[in-house]
Amino acid sequence: METAALSALAAIGVAIALFNMLARRFRVPTVLMYLTWGALAGPSVLGLVDPEELGESFAIALEVLVALIVFEGAFSIDVPYLRRVGSVVRNLLSVGLVVTFLAGTLLAGALDVLPWRTAFLFGALVTVTGPTVIIPLVRQVRLNDRVRAVLLGEGVLIDPLGAILAVVVLEAVLSGLETEPVLWVPSRLLGGAAIALAAAGLVWLVLRLNRRPSSSDTTLMLLGVAVATFGVAERLLPGAGLTAMATLGVVLAAMHIPNVEDVRSFEDDLSRMLIGAVYILAAATVDLELLLDLWPMGFLVVFGLMVLVRPAVVWISSFRSDLSWRERAYIGMIGPRGVVAASLAAFAGEALGPELGGPTLTALVFLVVIVTVAVQNTYAEFMARWLEVKAMRAVIAGAGSVARDIAVRLAAGGFDVTVADIDQESVERARAAGLEVEHGDVTDLKFLERIHANDVQLAVGATNSDQANLMFCRYVRSANTEAEVFARVMQQGAVEAFRDAGVHSVSQNEAVSNAMMEMIGSPVLHEALSTDQTGRMTVEVLVGSGLAGRMLRDLRLPHNVLVLLIKRGDQEIVPHGDTVLLRDDRMLLFGTAEQVTQARERLVSVE
Repeated sequence: METAALSALAAIGVAIALFNMLARRFRVPTVLMYLTWGALAGPSVLGLVDPEELGESFAIALEVLVALIVFEGAFSIDVPYLRRVGSVVRNLLSVGLVVTFLAGTLLAGALDVLPWRTAFLFGALVTVTGPTVIIPLVRQVRLNDRVRAVLLGEGVLIDPLGAILAVVVLEAVLSGLETEPVLWVPSRLLGGAAIALAAAGLVWLVLRLNRRPSSSDTTLMLLGVAVATFGVAERLLPGAGLTAMATLGVVLAAMHIPNVEDVRSFEDDLSRMLIGAVYILAAATVDLELLLDLWPMGFLVVFGLMVLVRPAVVWISSFRSDLSWRERAYIGMIGPRGVVAASLAAFAGEALGPELGGPTLTALVFLVVIVTVAVQNTYAEFMARWLEVKAMRAVIAGAGSVARDIAVRLAAGGFDVTVADIDQESVERARAAGLEVEHGDVTDLKFLERIHANDVQLAVGATNSDQANLMFCRYVRSANTEAEVFARVMQQGAVEAFRDAGVHSVSQNEAVSNAMMEMIGSPVLHEALSTDQTGRMTVEVLVGSGLAGRMLRDLRLPHNVLVLLIKRGDQEIVPHGDTVLLRDDRMLLFGTAEQVTQARERLVSVE
């Protein structure tokens, strides 16, 4: 067993070291690389990872790894966002979960791929999408706010729910549907939650005793408490561990934890390592010959889940919502399965054994994961463009301080922003600011075609060269007459050339004089806003049906985010706390870039 463990660690370590960078370089989902390597490293091919030789430690390792991933996902939840999450996400987590469970069961059982008892477990396992596959896809495609909010909300929140459902069904299958599972479910849900609340109370007490812990101390404390909570829950109430971890994560996310951003950054890196390990261990349990034997009925099951079940679930869940038919259609096309489905399938397959179709269950879930991830990542970008659900695109020529400030503000306003510059130092600074950056010459037509500058709604020339800005703006105007094009003009004499080209231009002298006149015209407002102006911004938010009818005071915005103005048709209303919002109002938010962005994301997620 010692040799098997070392061999498995080596296989996992090599994958974690290489695959994230390779996946980013070749634009391939990391999940596919982990699953492929895990299948090859398993006993069917190379024999580097052999679950049988690892014995009980294999099942324990999977349980602990999945539990930590669930905790990390729950801890990363924005609790105010969770309170405000829209009706579509709530329906996906309730009605959608039940419909997917029953439909998945029916497909696997009716097509005689699995025995009916095991088919119920398959239905439970495929209810989850999961953040490990949704978050990379959303980052890559860069969707509009409403589609992104639904996919992320469902992906983050459904993991623990689907995991609990799968564990409940597994217990029922193994016990033969006797009386015990009826009592087992509430005892594990309530017991796991109670243990988690006790652990959260311990964290609160420790933080009361030490109000200024270092980042490393906070991180170690939270990880230690998470591991201990899982151990205690499983020891006292076997099967309650995932409930306890999900509850603990959400409760801690709602508390004021010192150095929370540092903790989340570390846990995000740790989670990526754990996910790689889980995918490899899970894939190693798959019998590749059995996977091929699933043709054709097993593939029909996957086809049914992707083409029939997922779209139906989304349309049912979004009935009478503000989502357009295009947005519903796109969300219905996106539902890749992730780490919880793969890991629990491996665990369940081992528990069921061949007599109940355990190996076939593992192979079928593995097929669902790999096909949904591969196929949906392939068409996600194309379908987002075709259905017009991408965020509005903006390209900014230049990556200097002015260009970076514009890019940050546009991104906060919901734009999909690309910054382009030939200066390597400026490019690195823009990347450090979290911006999407392309390194190249903005006067090179081939470079502009490569970054799709001909397919934008907004373009800004913000380099230090009037000649480069003018060439860039002329290219965008000629390639797309519908685009709004703006430019910063360095020399006053060049303004006329930009305006003749149909470019909205602002000279440095004009910008300074306008700013001075605003200060002179409203000195009281300037004085109120001038303290620490760095990073302040305004953002417009459209009011949908979820916000309509609410008073402004009920929005519970951060205390230093102001609603300066409400635009209602042709009217401009200076609001107060009792102002009632109407659908299609436009609120103008003002505050620091970070808090305005957070406030906007919370508001647009309310359908």
